[in-house]
Amino acid sequence: MSYWYLQPLGNSYALVAVVALVLISLLWVRPSYGRLGARGRRVLAGLRLAVIGLIVLAMLRPTLISTVRRPQTSVLILLLDSSRSMQLPEAGSRQSRWESQVATIQQAAPVLEQMSEKIEIRTYAYDRELYPIDRVGRKFALPDEPLGDLTDIGTNLHEALRREMGKRLAGVVLMGDGVQTAFDPPVELAEVGRELERLGYPLYAVPFGAVGDVVQARDVAVENLQDQYTVFVKNELPIRATVRVSGYLNTAIPVELEVAKPDGQVKQIGPIEIVATEDNQQVPVELRYVPPEPGRYRLTLRAAEQPGELVTKNNELSAYLRVLEGGLRVLYLEGQLRNEQMFLRRSLAASPDIDLDFIWIDPRLRDRWPIDLSDPLSDPDYDVFVLGDLDATALGETNLKLLAEAIDRGKGLLLLGGYHSFGAGGYRNTPLADVMPIEMDRFERQDFDAPIRRDLHLEGPIVMVPQRDHPIVRLAAEADNRRLWESLPPLSGANRWAAVKDATGVLVLAESEAGDPLLVVGQYGQGRVVAMAGDSTWRWWMLGHETEHKRFWRQAILWLVRRDDLQQKDVWVRMPQRRFFPGARVPFTAGASAASGAPLTDAQLSAHWIGPDGQRRPLALRREADQWSGAIEAVDQPGDYSIEISAELEGEPIGTADSEFLVFDRDLELSNPAADHDQLARLAAMTSEAGGRLIAPEQLLGVLEELRDQPPEMDIEIQTKWQLGDTSRDAWALLLLLVALLTTEWTLRKRWGMV
Repeated sequence: MSYWYLQPLGNSYALVAVVALVLISLLWVRPSYGRLGARGRRVLAGLRLAVIGLIVLAMLRPTLISTVRRPQTSVLILLLDSSRSMQLPEAGSRQSRWESQVATIQQAAPVLEQMSEKIEIRTYAYDRELYPIDRVGRKFALPDEPLGDLTDIGTNLHEALRREMGKRLAGVVLMGDGVQTAFDPPVELAEVGRELERLGYPLYAVPFGAVGDVVQARDVAVENLQDQYTVFVKNELPIRATVRVSGYLNTAIPVELEVAKPDGQVKQIGPIEIVATEDNQQVPVELRYVPPEPGRYRLTLRAAEQPGELVTKNNELSAYLRVLEGGLRVLYLEGQLRNEQMFLRRSLAASPDIDLDFIWIDPRLRDRWPIDLSDPLSDPDYDVFVLGDLDATALGETNLKLLAEAIDRGKGLLLLGGYHSFGAGGYRNTPLADVMPIEMDRFERQDFDAPIRRDLHLEGPIVMVPQRDHPIVRLAAEADNRRLWESLPPLSGANRWAAVKDATGVLVLAESEAGDPLLVVGQYGQGRVVAMAGDSTWRWWMLGHETEHKRFWRQAILWLVRRDDLQQKDVWVRMPQRRFFPGARVPFTAGASAASGAPLTDAQLSAHWIGPDGQRRPLALRREADQWSGAIEAVDQPGDYSIEISAELEGEPIGTADSEFLVFDRDLELSNPAADHDQLARLAAMTSEAGGRLIAPEQLLGVLEELRDQPPEMDIEIQTKWQLGDTSRDAWALLLLLVALLTTEWTLRKRWGMV
């Protein structure tokens, strides 16, 4: 089918008409014909009309659209799993999965040979990568055994489709056990499934291997163990994980925790026994440990090997523990015997390394204020001072000056919210005003026995929202921390601050949902300061968050004395995870900071990594804003590794930092002996409208015969477009014709004596 249409220059017929009328009107500008006869005049006019017609035709740009049918090559893709998991036994057979797969494809070879007369057959083996398989007649050049150390179904299926791009696919036959072991595949299975669905190509999935068979898939595997922990010394640490049990119903399985201490000694925690009541059940495990000293520990959670297990390397999982220093004295000064002080004291008292002294300054005896606290405020043994809901007049100028001097020398100060705290407590014109990281208005003052000034306080409920990663607000792993804060009971109220100081080291750690600052940290001299606007964190404890309450206040105290995991050293290195599979890329970030936490942007960093062989190898670093990033591109050998960072400032060393990580000593392909037919079924179901489905190995021959007898449509309709002047040939022909007409006219006029 063909049809013509015009596409005028500028999409305007009016423009073409105007140009045509102008050119035709020029015919009336008659030259001097002299003695030229009527015939000659008609010839010259005809030539000019031909030139005008040619110009108008070029401006109209006539276009021809034609539809033709052309044959297209059809392709059938066969994909065979050549990963090591295919060495495992086939369900109900003495054959391996690989042997069963080879027997299935060889049985189909005669039909494939017949199909090759009409359909191109492309055969590939896949594991980590895609490998073409040659076929000579009815024989496939297959390896003797599968040796692939990783299975990436999605990426290899996508690559097979890419190689046949531009051809019509009769279908894709995907054979294997369906187990995907690639840690971070470039193309996910769902993505390539959607691609097949969009293109309308059927995928026939042929599964091999046992699914949940208690004889063929008996296994015990430790899973879901956090890869890194940070805890302060003498704090109890819960170690939680799950143990997946397949094929050992109602069997007592011992599980123990092995702790490798910094001095090399090994301590065993447990064992405890777990029992699975369902097949393939994930049984939760929890063991607790109190580290006795600071340093770096290695934790290994191990489930005892069971009779008949095919794979035992997944019976244990390791993690790293960093234990930070503790042991300090706190002086707590309080003006109101409220719930906050009671639960805060209870949380700090739960830490065996924190010795807390409490002084209640009764506001009913304020006629005796200020009291003399010069001895405790001058005591060098106190590391942290806590001010509760206490009016400034209770302490007086002398005591507040002693307190400010103590902070300047390096002590810590924790300021708590209350009706007589901060500006409401009259601290604006005291020596402590410069110490605080917040600003106070001169009109702020809550008088005793007067109604509470609501303009000085935020009304609840107030949800605390962390604004940055910081040791004080880190109550859970980074991925879960914000969600945990959202689950905490809201504060019933808080102090309203005039502003937060714009000074080095001052950071807002938490705000309300409306953006009001609630938790601010700062630096004064050599000391650190924490300002907490709220006074109702006791509600956390009362409503089921006792652990979070204890951790929050303990971390605040330890940060004040510089015993936190981010600020303990001026040089730091962070890793998103501490366990990797063989062949994985290991990224990290590093940096250097001043004692206040401000980044040292002029510092020069260098990095090395040490593998299980003990050799130090340099690493390249890339500057990114206030930090550096780098990566080990691939780690192949299982074992313990570490990354070391050194920093210099103006040629002087300022410190070092290191971080350990582990590469699994685990055969990924053999870690889970159970096949995953459901994954293959889900992938095939995405192409069900095109005929794709999950088929048993014995059904493959029938599907291939069906494709042989009813091959897909081989012809496709293609539209072609021709437009005058689109090609160089058309353009030159048009130009030459125009030149020929003008040359002819000029030649005739010259012959007839008109020029």
